[in-house]
Amino acid sequence: MHLEQLNLTYLINEDRILLRIGISTKNKENDANEKQEIQLFITRRMLQRLWPVLMESIGSHMRLNRPETAFASDELVNMEHEQAVGKIKEEGNFSHAYESDNRKPLHGDRPLLLESIKFHLKANAPLWMQFIAQPNQTVDLKLETGLLHGFCKLLIDAEKIAGWNLELSLPKVEEMSVPAHLLN
Repeated sequence: MHLEQLNLTYLINEDRILLRIGISTKNKENDANEKQEIQLFITRRMLQRLWPVLMESIGSHMRLNRPETAFASDELVNMEHEQAVGKIKEEGNFSHAYESDNRKPLHGDRPLLLESIKFHLKANAPLWMQFIAQPNQTVDLKLETGLLHGFCKLLIDAEKIAGWNLELSLPKVEEMSVPAHLLN
């Protein structure tokens, strides 16, 4: 399974954000790519609970992969985010329309309703998010750093369009505080 595109759209009639994950898989019979789509609804309440855990997971993932960044992780998360989003913008990926044509929904016509998310952190591996939805469905999404920050940007933009006033943002960059036992 290969991740091709992510799309987040606010649906006013549902008052939910629709996450569409465009994937392709190789058909073993004719060696052709089959385009498929996973659809998940994200409610305001779920996003409100998800965001702080997502931010903590990004910071923890960074510290796990780069222990030397432990004291400046918020600054580095912000810097990494700006670089990743800048690169995505340069490559024009935010301006590409989501390709929904000929994509077969994997879970039927109705999107799955997101109930919870589990984060799995492992050194030198993408951040693994496990979306848990009704009825007893799980969707695994593993995002490298660049894609992860692109996903965060899409969440921020979709929430602003929704007008949910959650004021999603990256961790605030505070003055770097050095623990007292390190001062001479």
